[in-house]
Amino acid sequence: MQRARRLASTAVVAALAVSGLSACRAEPGVAAYLGDGKTITDSQVARIYDEARDELTKSRAQVQQQDTTGASASAVAPVQVPFKQKDVLNALLTVEVLERAAAAKSVQPATEPTVEQVAQASNFSAGWEYTKLYARTFQLRAALLPKVTPAALTDADLRPVYERLLAGSGSDATPYDQFKSQLSDENEKALQQSIGLRNELAKIVEEDDVKLNPRFGDQQLVLLSAQAGEKDVPLVEVSFAGADASEAPFVTDVS
Repeated sequence: MQRARRLASTAVVAALAVSGLSACRAEPGVAAYLGDGKTITDSQVARIYDEARDELTKSRAQVQQQDTTGASASAVAPVQVPFKQKDVLNALLTVEVLERAAAAKSVQPATEPTVEQVAQASNFSAGWEYTKLYARTFQLRAALLPKVTPAALTDADLRPVYERLLAGSGSDATPYDQFKSQLSDENEKALQQSIGLRNELAKIVEEDDVKLNPRFGDQQLVLLSAQAGEKDVPLVEVSFAGADASEAPFVTDVS
């Protein structure tokens, strides 16, 4: 494996599918439960997704009306929304959990990246609510990372990072001890901050007893990733399953 590349922070969230059903707490139409009676509904997720889909559909219809080549509508590929409904839930969950952490530390979101910067980098529309949520995840994380207590880099934390980089690179491996000794100060600091934030967010997820609708699939809140080979590999993440992934979900899949 090549020497560890410069680690790049990302913020992506998701929801863990769990088996079983808690009959007394099952609630149709709920995508996630976050404690304190707060829920994220299926209709919220659908509304944010549909906003982008409808705008893209309208834009394509306008282009077709202006098309003078005579191309048939049947030859046009279906509208492709650049994210899925589970990504919408990811963003909603990420913002909620990060805002709870920020409130506990009296931290305000960073001013950058702006929604416009995120839109340009991702080819999203700056007007979409999803883009605004996505940008806020970066802003909140950027504000929180310097405020957390950096974690000591133990082998228990560092070896999984090494193994993920190794699996993603697909090349000859640098021995673990060499990888560990060659870790740059910049990468070491990024890992310490991200693992420190991971530990704090894991407590919030556990204390709030976050539950998710299993139809949205396996998902985690990724705090740090790196490019390995041609892949973006998650290195530090928080599972929304909490400490006990064997517990029944708050809602059942009623789709």
